[in-house]
Amino acid sequence: MKKLMKYIKENYSEGEPILTKDLKKINISYDNLRQKLKKLTDSNQLNRIDDGIYSYGSLPKADIVIENKYIKRNNKVFGYYTKETLLKLLGLNTNTDQIEIVTNEFRAIVREIEVAGTKIKIRHSKIKINNENYYILQFLDLIRDLDKLKIKRNDLDNKLKMYIEKYKIDKNDINKYINLYPNVTYRNYYKYNIENMLFYTVK
Repeated sequence: MKKLMKYIKENYSEGEPILTKDLKKINISYDNLRQKLKKLTDSNQLNRIDDGIYSYGSLPKADIVIENKYIKRNNKVFGYYTKETLLKLLGLNTNTDQIEIVTNEFRAIVREIEVAGTKIKIRHSKIKINNENYYILQFLDLIRDLDKLKIKRNDLDNKLKMYIEKYKIDKNDINKYINLYPNVTYRNYYKYNIENMLFYTVK
């Protein structure tokens, strides 16, 4: 138990989320690891934040826990925010505070759950999310939902262009994945003149 706590303090900062799955690389059986984590929690050396998530010292904020578990960890991207949550990140006003996420790290198609005391709506991604494609998939999700968004067209167009500029999204990026999305994505792609906003790179 002392060795495990020593390892944790050497590899994690106070208040940083510690995921059980990351500790599996230690030369210890999973059952033994769980028992040691429980003892460390019972002795108040660790905080149990949620299922499979711990910290020591201060408690991490809910958004940091959510991001580490479902969005990005150690510079590896495996999820992204979508719908109204994405709109807020883009600086657009929405009428909901619900957090919505698409991730590889969830098996159910869609479900509302609670993480670190915060309710989120989460769904499994049908396409493997990684560092090279997350911003394209997130953008295609946004295109798919455009008709449902109660945002002024000028404001929406400006944010779409800003997003495209930030990630340098071109037609080749879109063509690689759009056929995996429902038909409404195609319709909105042309309806909102997305094609003319994109970069064009010969590959």
